Amino acid sequence: MKTQNYTTANCSVTIEVPKSPDDVFGHLTNDVSKFWPEEFEGKSAKIDDEFTFTTGDSHYSKNKVVELIPNKKVVWLVTESIRKTDNFDWTGTKMIFELIPNGNKTLLQFTYDGVILENEYDRLVQICDMVIKENLYKFLMNGK
Repeated sequence: MKTQNYTTANCSVTIEVPKSPDDVFGHLTNDVSKFWPEEFEGKSAKIDDEFTFTTGDSHYSKNKVVELIPNKKVVWLVTESIRKTDNFDWTGTKMIFELIPNGNKTLLQFTYDGVILENEYDRLVQICDMVIKENLYKFLMNGK
């Protein structure tokens, strides 16, 4: 089996939505299953809440809410993970959601801060774009 070549990555994506930070924050903490592309189980509404993401039996991550500033910031820490197809493990990665009021709109910046395989930065950018610019944006705009 080939040895994995890991590197750290910091990938940020920003969207602007015509919603208040309070509204956006409520969706980020209570409606993860409605915008995240993997199966969600658990709770993500308060500090120390834990939840998992799974895709069939090939992808698993356990996550914990480690920082929560109402209407401003949510940080998830990956506490355990595995992608069985290649044994990739991104434990220790943080997923950070920051909300910035902008008039009657909210700027939402998502940052993936953690490890990736050296050859997967472009894939990470595509995933961040899909989850935030497509899934989350559509959910915040249309409720689905």
